[in-house]
Amino acid sequence: MNSSQADSVAQAAWLSSCCNQSGALLESPEGPRVVQAVVLGVLSLLVFCGVLFLGSSLLVRAHGLTGLLAHERRASLEAETSRGDN
Repeated sequence: MNSSQADSVAQAAWLSSCCNQSGALLESPEGPRVVQAVVLGVLSLLVFCGVLFLGSSLLVRAHGLTGLLAHERRASLEAETSRGDN
């Protein structure tokens, strides 16, 4: 094998490692990064909305439970007051 054949073999190996089967260059690395950024943004927005939804749901439940406890306490205080009047 002479040096020109070795060079062509090395060039073919380099081309196969950096290019697709058609011999065309691969797309620039900026394309996938933009897609990754968009996907990350959408996922972050979904997580934010999920936390907001679950948090507000928990606040509504907590408010309902406090209202229920306040109603029971008021009822027990009224019962004690009416018992004390007798």
